[in-house]
Amino acid sequence: LLGQGVSYPERPAHDPIVQMWSLEVERELPGNFAINIGYVGNHGTHLFGEAYRQNNYFHTEDRLRYRTALSAQIPITDVYSGQTAAKLQEVFGSSTLSRGQLLSTFPFYPGGVSSKMYDGQSIYHGLNLRVQKRYSHGLDFIAAYTWSKKITNASITNLAGFLVNPVAYARNGYIGGRAGAVGLGNGGDYQDPDHRNERAIAFDDIPHMFNLKATYEFPWGKGKPFLNRGGALNAILGGWKLSGNFNTTSGVPLNISCPGNALTSRCNLIGDPKFSGDRTKAERIQQWINPAGFEPPFGSDESYWNNPDPNDDRNWRFGTAGARLSSVRSPGFWNLDTALAKQVRIRENVGFELRWDVYNALNHMNLGVPNTYFCLPPGPDGSQNSVRYAGCSFGLISDIQNDPRRMQFGLKFYW
Repeated sequence: LLGQGVSYPERPAHDPIVQMWSLEVERELPGNFAINIGYVGNHGTHLFGEAYRQNNYFHTEDRLRYRTALSAQIPITDVYSGQTAAKLQEVFGSSTLSRGQLLSTFPFYPGGVSSKMYDGQSIYHGLNLRVQKRYSHGLDFIAAYTWSKKITNASITNLAGFLVNPVAYARNGYIGGRAGAVGLGNGGDYQDPDHRNERAIAFDDIPHMFNLKATYEFPWGKGKPFLNRGGALNAILGGWKLSGNFNTTSGVPLNISCPGNALTSRCNLIGDPKFSGDRTKAERIQQWINPAGFEPPFGSDESYWNNPDPNDDRNWRFGTAGARLSSVRSPGFWNLDTALAKQVRIRENVGFELRWDVYNALNHMNLGVPNTYFCLPPGPDGSQNSVRYAGCSFGLISDIQNDPRRMQFGLKFYW
């Protein structure tokens, strides 16, 4: 495989480890109520991170030192000598190679040397609150709220590439799912491959989650407070039960990318990425993210945008924004599903159940994930450059997270 590329699964130095701890307090209250409050934490190390990390790359020190001269052809003997230099000349059939290839980690494999890595780390803290009403007077419910935070290093996010998005899969451009039509995505990798110490809010961090599930049996019909009799009236009005499931969550953090320079496509964070003040739904759909909060890693000088110079210092700077920003999130989500059911008993264990299920009962449209590639529209005079161009859709939301309202009718016989 000399002169080609290699991909392989690297044997992990350690088994993946997840440590978990929790503390929970439960209290019974009058009126068939119970309250539960608890803290949950976990810490993961040696987790599966990047699917195939490129181990053959130009080191940052060399990039900054040689810049555009990395592509220059130089004698192999300028870097290597002896048997190594002779073998390189034999494999590639030349006494010269590019400086970048000779200074890369594995010069014999220009096609790349990539492997699965197990250096992912995560930390999670969550506060859980649950209030439950046990069945009485025809009503029972459970309300649960979670307030949490999850942080990972940059590489672990690539695990999301192996997840399946059951809502959006093969439904191009219409239903985007909880985190976009193509899943959660990588969410940004390390800027500097020689310094893999970046940590950021996790790609699946959802700080607020609330769920309410309730069931109510109508108080009329046989055995109920009202119309407590059999016969035709009970057959029509008795045995009805209404249930619902309401849930709402915060949005997921977004990874904003910019027109890149020689080192990175990570943006500079220069302001508040959220718009202030009230905005209409149409305005939010067209521009969910405030473009004034970002600039490319090479700065905001439009003269440079018009004429980028590969030798300019601005072409060799890292971006200041993190891999993901907690303040830049996709739209939140809420949904209500309901069901109306009636039981007709023939004998104690024999009968029918008639059901009417309504999913997304209020036909609410949850906005999908916005376009996260930073750009700007053409200038006032119509001028375009590496940042300004026609068709820019930064912040545009073009899909939704959920299905429209659906109904389902069913008749079940049980014995």
